[in-house]
Amino acid sequence: MDNTPIRNQNFIGQLFLTFALCVCVITVGLAQEKSAAGLYNEGLALLKTKDYAGGLALMEQALAKAGPEDEKVATLAKKNGAIAAYNAAGSLRKSGALDEALTLYNKGIEMNPMNSSNYEGVARSLEAKGSINEAVAAYLTASIKGGEEGKDDKKQSRRKKAETIVGKLFVSKEYDKAIAAGEAYIGVDNNNSEVHYYISRSHAESGNAEKALSHASTAVELSGESASDKYFYAQATQFEKLGKKADAVAAYKMIKGEKYKAQADYKISELGG
Repeated sequence: MDNTPIRNQNFIGQLFLTFALCVCVITVGLAQEKSAAGLYNEGLALLKTKDYAGGLALMEQALAKAGPEDEKVATLAKKNGAIAAYNAAGSLRKSGALDEALTLYNKGIEMNPMNSSNYEGVARSLEAKGSINEAVAAYLTASIKGGEEGKDDKKQSRRKKAETIVGKLFVSKEYDKAIAAGEAYIGVDNNNSEVHYYISRSHAESGNAEKALSHASTAVELSGESASDKYFYAQATQFEKLGKKADAVAAYKMIKGEKYKAQADYKISELGG
């Protein structure tokens, strides 16, 4: 029996398979040969469609491919890569994938340390994880970076966020946590009178008059002529607890506003001032 047609079919099939494999190899080869600029442009196109994860991957590939002659491409890939990382991390953070978000935020920081948004992303993620002390410090770092970036509104809002965390812990009577968060704050920025006040009050509630006085006095000193009556009242009560009557009277006499004035006047008369 003549098997020629079958043999021909087998030959043709093998030919097509060989051709397909060649096309595949050529395609892979071309993909591997893409320039840094080509990879960057593809990544940029994905970012425009809000495919941040895909765009970030291509920015990383462009950076890996970039040579000395691709300095401009590398600079742009780092800037846009940091933006892509921030947006991709934001989606992860909102979905609760906090560790994954932190990884991307830190990758964004590595790509472009001058982009302050990723620092804030780190702070938000740490806060969501319950790492409060680390979050406070991270917000302050983000504040500093915002200032360096020329974004004064971001500088102020992030600093205020860190301060608010300490204040909320004090108001909720979580005094040990308020002290720890406050210490984390002043470890980065020792010039916030309100944070020193929260620490002072927390120590006072915990029975440590010496530390309470120290932080109340710092709050007064930092505020200068604009020192709040509540700072003087916090200072005066701790002087009194430590038996320093003359100092307590002097602090009570600094109080001028109606909120604390009646109490201060009573204390002055009681202490013989």
